[in-house]
Amino acid sequence: MINNQIKKLRIEKGLSQEQLAEKANISVRTVQRLEAGNDGSIATLNLIANALGIKVSELFNEETSSQQQAKIQSANSQLQYQLHERRKEFKTYIQFYSACYVTLMIICALLLNIVDDNDNLSLLIGGSWVIVLAIMRPLKRWLIINIIDPKLDEKYPLTINKIDKDKDPK
Repeated sequence: MINNQIKKLRIEKGLSQEQLAEKANISVRTVQRLEAGNDGSIATLNLIANALGIKVSELFNEETSSQQQAKIQSANSQLQYQLHERRKEFKTYIQFYSACYVTLMIICALLLNIVDDNDNLSLLIGGSWVIVLAIMRPLKRWLIINIIDPKLDEKYPLTINKIDKDKDPK
């Protein structure tokens, strides 16, 4: 049964119920219910499997019914769909950011060409160019960590514990 598997795998990984709940982004009560034998939703099973670093199918004993097989397949399909959508949306954010970066660089270059006669203004715009170059990469990382990823984690909860959630599959 799935309840024995979750408890067994949790103990093998050296996790308490609280640690598993935190890692899976679910409540401790949900972990307790599942370990007591209550059925969990596909999404919950997926979150637990991700937190344990296993596939959903490994939560079930070797002898799985056709109903359990369908549940496993559905969980995997949902995860793959959310990963695909998340990656697509992430790529859109990065493309928008890149377009803004290129636009800023073009504006700086155009301003440098326009104010060629004024040395002080040229120096100011040239300095702006260097500053834009210096801050854009750290700014991108900060935006991903603090704004984009949390927003996508909320929108696509099954992908929260996936390490490669923002990378296109090879």
